[in-house]
Amino acid sequence: MDVLTVSGDGSTRGFIQGQARAEQIVETWEVLRMHLTANGVDVAAVADRLLRSELVATAHQFTPDLWDEATGIAAGANIDIEQVMLLCFLDEVWSFTGGLGCSVAARSRDGFIGQTMDLPIWAAGRLMVLRVQSDLAPTALIMSYPGMIGLCGANSAGLGVAVNALEQFQADSNGLGVVFIMRHLLTLTSLAHAGEFLASVPHAAGQAYTVSAPDGIATWECGPGHVQRVTAPSVDQCAHTNHLLADPTNSTRSSIRRLTALQRALDNDLDLRQTLSHEVVLTDPRTSNSGVTFAAFIANPPADYVEFADGLTLRAGSPVWESIYYSPNASHQLGQQ
Repeated sequence: MDVLTVSGDGSTRGFIQGQARAEQIVETWEVLRMHLTANGVDVAAVADRLLRSELVATAHQFTPDLWDEATGIAAGANIDIEQVMLLCFLDEVWSFTGGLGCSVAARSRDGFIGQTMDLPIWAAGRLMVLRVQSDLAPTALIMSYPGMIGLCGANSAGLGVAVNALEQFQADSNGLGVVFIMRHLLTLTSLAHAGEFLASVPHAAGQAYTVSAPDGIATWECGPGHVQRVTAPSVDQCAHTNHLLADPTNSTRSSIRRLTALQRALDNDLDLRQTLSHEVVLTDPRTSNSGVTFAAFIANPPADYVEFADGLTLRAGSPVWESIYYSPNASHQLGQQ
């Protein structure tokens, strides 16, 4: 498993990744470029549109340290910022290619939140872990790929974030990109702070953010002009796929089938880790729309994990993502199955 520790301010963290993984970043960019071209996307035009859009200004306004991390990657890898933007604005670029997936389930009494991270085929074999250290925020373990600042993860305060794209929204270039929202959430320590942040920023793309923290679990459905918490304050468990829970119209058959499978697992008190990694409807590319990886965040990890000095732990394994383990007073781990 590729694990990279980054620390310092945003520019420094990005430069560390860019310099240390320059070859992998260039390779990842090239397979992404070919994927977009094969889907009929004019890559140069989209890159120029991203650079000239308000996405840059909005990221710089609301999450300047994270925007600096993205520009630091470009500097460290000696590539154009447009290339890093295409790697980082994953959900916004999906509006051109389709392929929404990702299924989330959480159960607070188990200290569990997990998801399938249904990435396009170009990401196969390229996943990595970013271990982000800061004097100003909890240490975080973040699932990522070269050139990206993160996909989902958990931090040493016991807060985990899982995400689903929402297919009912059109991308808005005036909003804040999903990756910057997700990464900022991982600097926080409570549901209250998460909700305040999600309500305070404009959203560039439709996305459901499920957050597990010491004070409970919650899901917010967000999109351009829309932020709504869809879980009750005392909820013990929840699930989400790629459609608005209150309005499943225009949702895909895949999203409905996956949500049904997760709700069945929750209602029957099944092992969510097993469900997310082995449930046929969640892992079959014909129903999940793309190649599937699995990331979960679970309290009370097994003993066979490598511990870092700050209490975060990591399990090595084979190529498919499995889990980040965490709790407020226990280990935090991202491993593979």
